Amino acid sequence: MFGTIKFLKPFDVSKININEHPNFSGVYVVELPLDSIPDENWREAFEQKWRSSRDLWDRKICLIENKVRLLSTADYFEEKLDWIERLVDDTNKMVKEYSRVIEKQNELIRGETAKQLLQVGTSKANMLDALRRKFG
Repeated sequence: MFGTIKFLKPFDVSKININEHPNFSGVYVVELPLDSIPDENWREAFEQKWRSSRDLWDRKICLIENKVRLLSTADYFEEKLDWIERLVDDTNKMVKEYSRVIEKQNELIRGETAKQLLQVGTSKANMLDALRRKFG
């Protein structure tokens, strides 16, 4: 139902811009490419995951089209990249579970609708039988 998002791998590291933030000394802006543009459900789940993370340190991230924009100092940069990969993986798991729950709900709704239609058909048949017995 909902798509899985991954980092675009491999990508040309030389094309990744690392720019110092214009307002904060020692803070850099790095954009990491994703394999596709996330849908709104994925974006919301990602936002929820990163904001609830205990590993915020000195980093902030946001999604811009098919990129994850990281604002961070250079300290422990590789650990921060690992953290972002875990966020993407965890978001995919969350969206997959959400999709599973929605599909189950839809199955229940379809089942209830079929059951109601069957009851309507049965009720109508019962009414016709009663009419036959009474008048016919």
